Amino acid sequence: MPETNIMKKILFGLTLILLAGCGKENKKSDSNEFVLDFNSQKKFIYTYSQTSTSETQWKKNEAFQKTKSDANGQLNIRIKENNLADLSVTNLKTNLITLDDKGVAVDTMSNTTQAMVIQNMNQKGGFENYDHNIMFDLIFPLPTKNLKIGETDKIPMQIPFNVNGSKLYIKGFNEIKYSGTKVLNGTECAVLNGTIDISELEIPEELESLYESKTTGNGTYYFNLKDKYFVGADINIIMATSSSPKTENSENNLVFGTMKNSTEITIRLKEIEK
Repeated sequence: MPETNIMKKILFGLTLILLAGCGKENKKSDSNEFVLDFNSQKKFIYTYSQTSTSETQWKKNEAFQKTKSDANGQLNIRIKENNLADLSVTNLKTNLITLDDKGVAVDTMSNTTQAMVIQNMNQKGGFENYDHNIMFDLIFPLPTKNLKIGETDKIPMQIPFNVNGSKLYIKGFNEIKYSGTKVLNGTECAVLNGTIDISELEIPEELESLYESKTTGNGTYYFNLKDKYFVGADINIIMATSSSPKTENSENNLVFGTMKNSTEITIRLKEIEK
């Protein structure tokens, strides 16, 4: 009888070990954490190119003013202390072409833009300050949670919108999907596809005006999962705004505005300075 009890205890212990082992196996996940490695101070240098077309109309009975631009420069991420970084665009050379109603160039201006710096980029590609250009938030976004291939994460976004001194916000999201992997410039990358829609604008009735603003588009982001940095990004954005305040001049179309801008951005890692 004692031997029987001993055998039962042994079998019971083995069963617990097997169950525990099965439990660990079930909990095993192939999800990945997406976070930038800001542990050591270094500088990531990227090539940056942007092409844009714009159409603007100030009166309903006037033709659209059309412009086209291309810009090429350098985008930098300089890692600082406290797991933060500064993002900057430098040496940006821009050509601005004014077109007539037939799309023929009538004027061209060229200049080199002064350096633009946005401080305190965090390890998820976001910034503490909401007053900067929304394009910086769309350059290198990362999911806020771990993802498996095929899973998505919706990142909330907002754009400041000024109406005659009233500061409003257009709200929306960049929905990031972990689509798979791809080798880019010799580096194996996780491919993140973003669907951008920032078009929720609530106008208080006190303003008594008609305003619309929509930012839509998509992005493909290439992220080195092993070493935790971006290798590149391809982004397409369409921004459309219109305004028609209800004033005594509105019947004569004197107070009116509509603008549509289409932008394509290509970013590729050039080098890492340590």
